Amino acid sequence: MHTLTMNNSDSFFEELIDSSMYPQKPLIHLALAESKPSISQTILQEIKKDNRWVPDVCSNFSQLEETVNSQASDLILLGKLEDISWVEACRRCCKKWQDLPIILLVEQLDVGEFFKQWAIDRGIHDVVSIHPQNVHLFQKVLIRNTLKLVLQNSSVQRSNPVAIIEENSDTLTWEATLIALNRLTKYSAGYLGPLAIGNYWKKSHASLVSLHPSLEYWQVDYQGQISCPFISEQIAPLTAEQLQDVQTWVRAFLKECERVIIDFSRILKTKSLSAEVSKLIATVK
Repeated sequence: MHTLTMNNSDSFFEELIDSSMYPQKPLIHLALAESKPSISQTILQEIKKDNRWVPDVCSNFSQLEETVNSQASDLILLGKLEDISWVEACRRCCKKWQDLPIILLVEQLDVGEFFKQWAIDRGIHDVVSIHPQNVHLFQKVLIRNTLKLVLQNSSVQRSNPVAIIEENSDTLTWEATLIALNRLTKYSAGYLGPLAIGNYWKKSHASLVSLHPSLEYWQVDYQGQISCPFISEQIAPLTAEQLQDVQTWVRAFLKECERVIIDFSRILKTKSLSAEVSKLIATVK
């Protein structure tokens, strides 16, 4: 049986990923759905031992929905939520995010095979014990069981009907645009770092918003995570003008990046980008 070591985070990671196929160290965004602070803090301590994991903690299902959509989460760690039972949480998550890896967190010391199979049959990817005696193994189990799947799925279009857009479609939905913008942040941060990316998004946004008022819908935090507070009000897709405004913003953002990496846009286009991200950078020459 192949033995993995936790002594060196990079070497541990490279044992799982063919570096010739995935040379850059990706950021993996995960939504930690856990309402008990004592448990969430313990898990966060383990997760933060590897700086590739970017966690967002959610205590109820509404927060989980907002996080997955706005942060373009790569996987969900599903513990106990304060507003619904774990059975209902499993049902909703598996129905809403069918192609998103979901790991069920249980407090029992031993996970029975019958229960694990029951959860997997309903769409859960894996079941992991977070009992104090097992928490030191959490990072190893997390990476071993999910990382390859995450990297495979990161370039595959989500099955959420709201987000699915044909490559030759004239526009995008608001949710698909939000996910694509955050995907672009993730791709770019692997080269330039999240703080620089956040600054470039903000700088380009500030320079354009007076000429392109629809950009006021979009907000950026200091690490480049993009949100849209008005997204729940948007039923129709972006208009052609709104999409052009976003594309103009993306073009200005990439020009900022190219002050550091001259051929940055070309590098991005060599990656396995989603159809939505490709549409946003399609006008970049």
